[in-house]
Amino acid sequence: MDSWTNGAEGPLKTSAHDTPRGSIMADRVSVSITIGGKLSADRLNQLIELANDKSLSVDWDGEPFTEQDLPHGEPLVLRGNEIANGKVDEIEDFCCKNDLPFWRWSGGAAASFPAEIVLWKGVGERRAFTADERGQVVLTTEEADEITSIGDLRAHFETGAYTPSPFEIVPATGH
Repeated sequence: MDSWTNGAEGPLKTSAHDTPRGSIMADRVSVSITIGGKLSADRLNQLIELANDKSLSVDWDGEPFTEQDLPHGEPLVLRGNEIANGKVDEIEDFCCKNDLPFWRWSGGAAASFPAEIVLWKGVGERRAFTADERGQVVLTTEEADEITSIGDLRAHFETGAYTPSPFEIVPATGH
């Protein structure tokens, strides 16, 4: 089964609050997405367009993302402020379709939704966690009720702190 199916199939596996994002009027919050894996060179322009459509760049409030901003030997980190409902679904879907693991933090909006972390390790379902405004996983009362051992507790925090592998551009394979 390819990662597109794995990453997008079924409901979002979550230990985070089940608070919907996307009310009638969008709340705008900060977002950071860390992307790893190997991307075919012929797909790079699509990723750049998706990032720029959401006003994401390598620096907070930075210049538009370009090929010159690609990291060397580390994951790609894109950041943006004023992102509607803290959602970058198109980029997450692109990552799943192209086997690119990711870790995304979105800030919360008071009285609307809490900060969250969503990640995908390249296999299985996407996972969501309640977070704080610094991008750290937190444990809500509801989540604590699901923890049955100290091992579960450690796994909760370790999974939420996932860091994707370095991001690399590889030669196009021809489709």
